[in-house]
Amino acid sequence: MAVSIREGNVDDIAAAVPLLNEIDNTRVATEAGSRHRILNAPPHARRNWWAARDGGTLVGWGTAGIDHDTSARSGYVGVAVLESHRRRGIGTTLLERALAHLVDSARIQAGAAEAGRSFAKRHGFRHTHTRRVSGVDPRTVLTSELDSTRARIASLLEVGPEQTFAVDAESVLDEPGDDVIDAVEYEQWVRDYWEHPDLDLALSQAAVADGRAVAVAYVIVDRESRRALNAYTGSLRAYRGRGFARLAKLAVMRRLAEVGVELVLTENDETNAPMLAINDRLGYRPIENRYAYVLDR
Repeated sequence: MAVSIREGNVDDIAAAVPLLNEIDNTRVATEAGSRHRILNAPPHARRNWWAARDGGTLVGWGTAGIDHDTSARSGYVGVAVLESHRRRGIGTTLLERALAHLVDSARIQAGAAEAGRSFAKRHGFRHTHTRRVSGVDPRTVLTSELDSTRARIASLLEVGPEQTFAVDAESVLDEPGDDVIDAVEYEQWVRDYWEHPDLDLALSQAAVADGRAVAVAYVIVDRESRRALNAYTGSLRAYRGRGFARLAKLAVMRRLAEVGVELVLTENDETNAPMLAINDRLGYRPIENRYAYVLDR
């Protein structure tokens, strides 16, 4: 039976999550979280997706949209195909549909694992930077430093969305990447992140100084698989170099160990030396690299 490719709908999300998790075994995402991310994007993000099915089985998935958190408003695309169905033109067709959706975008970003690098290059994308995926068992991380620190550690639930957003919006300006994340709006941030069902606000932690949160560490948790993703860590500029980010990450490790998580993953740009150093001290070890690509047209 020939593979059919059509525009996706919400009913495809349930099948897309295990497909994407199988293709990328370092991905931490549930159906609820994926549904929330797809369906809560603002209209100007122009998010769309396509499903490739072999009979009744989903074998490929394509996505496209506009990065609404940046003033650059670059487009982005993603293509994933099961290994058993590669080299049959499915990925190329999904990419063509995604690029056609972004016909007005002069700059389009994409990410690839090692296996997808040649595909990206063949279609005119150029490599811009590399990110390291690392992992650690939180039960092996020594967290006794938390017992003697003078800093106050609190969950994101305790510090609340306003203080968390203040740290996020400032610190993310310095996040390495192809575009500066400089257009984060509070109300959309609440929908995208604070209300994301996979972001565990009780396990995510903040370091508090001078009466406010000064560093935050977000953690996405899949309790069924006992895996988590340290999705973001950031500090206010005036408080960097004082160990607050490390304390927030340590607190996350302690809480994750307490709830039985066995693997925490994180991803960092290879140029982000301060965060890589923190992660190395925590015991993170490299697993694989991810590659960022840009298509200019």
